[in-house]
Amino acid sequence: MIEDFKLWFKELELKAITVKKLKAKDPTKWKKEIWKAPEKNKQIKEKFTLEGRILGYRPRSSFDRKAREWLYDLIWREFDNDGFLINVPLAMEIELSDKKEKNIRYDFNKLLQADSEYKVFVFQQKSVKSSDEMLLSFEKVARKYKSKISSKYLICCWCTSKNEFMFNDFDLVV
Repeated sequence: MIEDFKLWFKELELKAITVKKLKAKDPTKWKKEIWKAPEKNKQIKEKFTLEGRILGYRPRSSFDRKAREWLYDLIWREFDNDGFLINVPLAMEIELSDKKEKNIRYDFNKLLQADSEYKVFVFQQKSVKSSDEMLLSFEKVARKYKSKISSKYLICCWCTSKNEFMFNDFDLVV
């Protein structure tokens, strides 16, 4: 499933680049066009909401105008035949408006306590160097947390200088 998540992010990346190229007045300077944080956030929630529904889950995020966020920026919920919540297979936190690790870590820490099988965290940085450093830093933070369950993590960074999502995925086995 993590590989599917990466593909979905790459689809969003390609869509963003296409839009940036269309918006650019000078086609050679499309990289200067900005994919704004609110738009990124909305598109990520939309993509994962729609894909979750295809998989048979009941997603919850602010993308669905009838629902507000429920603990996390986006979750996939699973219910039994009686309508009881039985599982939350995916929890996602998105922090695209800040670039300081200390501030971003606040949202990442919320994700640590989720009992979901899949934990996805999305943030952004300007340089490849800071992107790489923070991708590894968040893995270190997750490995220090005394989790009670095993989880699969996907840490995603939108690197603005590269116009690309960068990833770090790992399993935490308890």
